[in-house]
Amino acid sequence: MGKIFEVKNLEDAKKIAIEEFELPEKDLKFEVLKETKGFLGIGSKIEVEVSVTTDGIEEGKKYIKAILDYNGAEGFIEKKVRGNNVEFNIDAGDFNGYLIGKNSRNLIALQTLVSTIVNRYYSKEDKKAVLVDVGGYKKRREKNLESMAVDWGKQVARSKQAITITDLNAYERKIIHNKLSTWKDVQTHSEGDGSDRVLIIEPKQ
Repeated sequence: MGKIFEVKNLEDAKKIAIEEFELPEKDLKFEVLKETKGFLGIGSKIEVEVSVTTDGIEEGKKYIKAILDYNGAEGFIEKKVRGNNVEFNIDAGDFNGYLIGKNSRNLIALQTLVSTIVNRYYSKEDKKAVLVDVGGYKKRREKNLESMAVDWGKQVARSKQAITITDLNAYERKIIHNKLSTWKDVQTHSEGDGSDRVLIIEPKQ
């Protein structure tokens, strides 16, 4: 279901829709639902339903493929869609390390870009939660962080001394927060800004 516009003519509908959807005309479909004739042509109006015809998920996959092609990298892009959850898992061999980057910075940036591209084609009510992974890196990293969170939690509970964890991105800090959120004797919070933000695990008062 698209949006319905009541306008004077089809050209007006196109101008308004292009601005509102922030998409080119080629990505939109226009269907005249109703036409009302005015007296001697004055006051004539039409109802036009405008819908997006482009598959945003496929556009996201094309964008990833374009990055691989631009860098001369051959790779496989696996796409999984479950409801509004969309996952792209990339395996580009030796190029995987570059896609991930130091402290996952390239991977975080790539996921942000792909998510933006995918969601250009969907309404606010139908936004997609986009996950981009490279060679299963995120899943392995998540398991490792959960294991380390348990070790850190036990250390703090035993020593009654807080510890500070550096060099984690927001996604990684969230994993540790979630893992220790139900513990009765320790608590977590973050401090600092930007790249200097750290995670603190401390005894619960």
